[in-house]
Amino acid sequence: MAIDPYAVLRALLRAEAVRNAPKPQVKEAKPEQPAKEPGR
Repeated sequence: MAIDPYAVLRALLRAEAVRNAPKPQVKEAKPEQPAKEPGR
C-alpha cells in the first residue's frame, strides 16, 4: 500500500491549523436587567 507523503504532511498541517485556530469567545447568557429608575 503506497502512502502519499504529501497527504500525510497536509493532514498534519490541517490538524495544526485547527489546534492553533482562535477559539470563538463563549459568553455566558446573562438576562439583561432593565435599568432601575431612581425616584419611582
